[in-house]
Amino acid sequence: MSGNNADATAYAVQGSAEGAQDWVGREVVVEAPHPVNEAQIAYFAAMVEDPNENYWDNSAAARRYGGIISPGGMLLTWLMPTPWHPDGRPEHGPIFALEVPLPGATLINVSTETFFHAPIRVGDRLSYTDRIEAISPLKRTAVGEGYFLTSRCVCRNQHGTTVADNANVVYRYDTKPETDDKPEPRAERSAAPADVEQLPEVTLPVTLTRLVLNAAATRDFFRGHHDGDYARSQGVQDAYHNTMFFQGLVDRVGYAWAGYDAWLTHRQLRMVVPASNGECLRTAGRVVGEREEKGRRLADLEIDVLTERGRAVTSRLSFDLDGWSGTES
Repeated sequence: MSGNNADATAYAVQGSAEGAQDWVGREVVVEAPHPVNEAQIAYFAAMVEDPNENYWDNSAAARRYGGIISPGGMLLTWLMPTPWHPDGRPEHGPIFALEVPLPGATLINVSTETFFHAPIRVGDRLSYTDRIEAISPLKRTAVGEGYFLTSRCVCRNQHGTTVADNANVVYRYDTKPETDDKPEPRAERSAAPADVEQLPEVTLPVTLTRLVLNAAATRDFFRGHHDGDYARSQGVQDAYHNTMFFQGLVDRVGYAWAGYDAWLTHRQLRMVVPASNGECLRTAGRVVGEREEKGRRLADLEIDVLTERGRAVTSRLSFDLDGWSGTES
């Protein structure tokens, strides 16, 4: 294949950081290349072995939403172009922040914060308004030297309804030579009190097969997620799972506790270290709060994903246990 339109780095613009701040406030509107479809949803749910009936059972999902809905972790999947198209590469890629001229040949996604307002249904045609919110000064981390870019993407359906908005932080960097620097400290949580409800553990091995499924299910063909040599050139030990994979995994754990009538309203997720081929993932979750607001039962969960080396991901999920409110703005 002569190019790869589904690799976000294909849209990265190299240049001096001198005019980078001029990009803050710029935005683009991108139309999803294909409608939301049942087959892609099934592949995504299979990737994280999620039995949520709203993704598989049309009759069950119809009682709540009128039909099968997209998992929250697929929000940006629908934006991804095909790796090749007869008309060539789209004008804009899936991450507008990569079009800011900056030094740095590679990237790692750092964190996301997503608010979910209405269901994304099979057949929906989505559009995305992506805006550059902030660009950091030059920063040095354990993997290299570069810039943190924050963007906010608002997703609307064909009716103009805002279905979700997502803040994303990406690190654009150049790898640095091996040094004797100490690794950065990893995210740690305080020990949970003995009376805090713990969520059932889920384990999933990271295998080449699952990494290939990750690329197919999320339509994200960034080389670090399936090419071990490229991942090592980034300073990572092997090919590793993407952010959408982990969003799907923590959502699976959260919904297993909250129930399939519940509605995920908000998710914060932070990538700590890549989870690479050959490792085994294990979730550790707890209920950190239950309350009632305006007559609705709400709950907050903290869910971490760990490997043998420690925490790979931290997240916090908020649910409306009474379900989606049924209002579309």
